[in-house]
Amino acid sequence: MSSDRALSLLSRAPIFQNAREDDLLPLAALGHFSSLSRGQHLFQAGQPIESLYVVASGSVRVYRLARGGRRELTLHVEGPRQLVAGVAAFQSRAVYPAHAQALQTPTEMLALPVDAVREEVFNTPTLAQAVIGYFARRQAELLGRLDSLVFSELGERLAAYLLDHAADAPHALPTNSELAALLGTVPEIVSRKLGEFYRLGLIVLERRTVRVCDAAELARLAGSLEEGTTRKAGR
Repeated sequence: MSSDRALSLLSRAPIFQNAREDDLLPLAALGHFSSLSRGQHLFQAGQPIESLYVVASGSVRVYRLARGGRRELTLHVEGPRQLVAGVAAFQSRAVYPAHAQALQTPTEMLALPVDAVREEVFNTPTLAQAVIGYFARRQAELLGRLDSLVFSELGERLAAYLLDHAADAPHALPTNSELAALLGTVPEIVSRKLGEFYRLGLIVLERRTVRVCDAAELARLAGSLEEGTTRKAGR
């Protein structure tokens, strides 16, 4: 049963998009599930990478500490079917480049032994093609995020974030400080903008859980961000 669940998750994970199910069977057989509570760490920066992790449910915050360890910088938040620190896992003798922490209880993870994943991917053309395509898309997403931090308004960035993370199901929000770090602003402005979206009926907020009510309007707000990115890319 666990193997069947693992196969279902891997076949829907973006990293293995368009890979054949038969090629995922050996990986699914090696996977095991575990649960984390809110605030519990999946791994710490500097630890050797022994497992490749895919989020089954819940969400995981990936962050780094500033010098002296007094400030945290949230790099990204990963939800269901997403890979956590996946790029580093394909480097030889790699260590985790950041910390990863569960944002809600429970957060369930699928762990795959990283050496076995590398061997299967390197020796299976369809898996290799899927992984290369995934990393190319991730690079484009990171460039798009950098572009948005420089050229877009906070409302556009927040709308895009909510559509990415809360369009299909309720999403456990990071703290306002963590969300501000993701969006390139300060916590007070994030709080005001979330309140504005709530009053306009675009979202429902229950404690730190958000659900999208008007995806079309959020898409319109985020659309100006996407259009601006497209125009700059075409120059």
